[in-house]
Amino acid sequence: MSTTSLIMIYLTAALAISRLPMLRVYFSLCNTLMEKIFHVLAVVVTKEGKSNKIKLFKTGTGETTNMIDSKIQKAMIVYVGYTGTLLLAIGLFYLLSINQFHFVLYFFIGLMVVSILLWIRNFFGVMWALSFAALLVLPLYLKNELAIMHISIFISSLILIQAIINAFQVISQSFQTGRKPGTLERIARVPAIICGVALLGQSLYAAYFIFSKVLNLKAAMIRFELLEIVQNMEKFIT
Repeated sequence: MSTTSLIMIYLTAALAISRLPMLRVYFSLCNTLMEKIFHVLAVVVTKEGKSNKIKLFKTGTGETTNMIDSKIQKAMIVYVGYTGTLLLAIGLFYLLSINQFHFVLYFFIGLMVVSILLWIRNFFGVMWALSFAALLVLPLYLKNELAIMHISIFISSLILIQAIINAFQVISQSFQTGRKPGTLERIARVPAIICGVALLGQSLYAAYFIFSKVLNLKAAMIRFELLEIVQNMEKFIT
């Protein structure tokens, strides 16, 4: 099966996992950590405050500590977190397109180690990062090339799907009565529906860019790959 077919399958798997409580929390923390790291880096680069602690929680959420007073600057830092994960997804799929599956795992292992040393400051967050790093080290240690390929595609798909889901969640929350304002809405005084549409728009464009530019897929090729997936599933079932 081609790499493109595997990507299609794992995008679907990542979407399915987002509906399963225990797995959703465990794997969504990867996306949460990426967002919080971008928050920390944004504060460091702009020198607008201090933010050197990240806390990850059992609900799949996280938070950073900062000392920024400006609401506009806070909103921009939150927005950088959303946008940064999309840029990361593009970079990961570029590595997949040139078959550099090992580098995807090396990147996340290195990021987990650095996060534990510099940023993550609660017990649950540290234990989660250690367990996630261990899962990635195992196939590298065993030199299982097939497992390395599958895991790298799955993680990359997960980052992209979670970014799109986050945008949908912002939109859905805007229609809920008696809800608490979302982060961007609370900081920047922007209606949640506008925040959600903006985030969803850039998330879908990132997905389009990945498939059309990075993976060089045309509409006809996408239909062919989907047909191949269906045929393989029929063979498996029969």
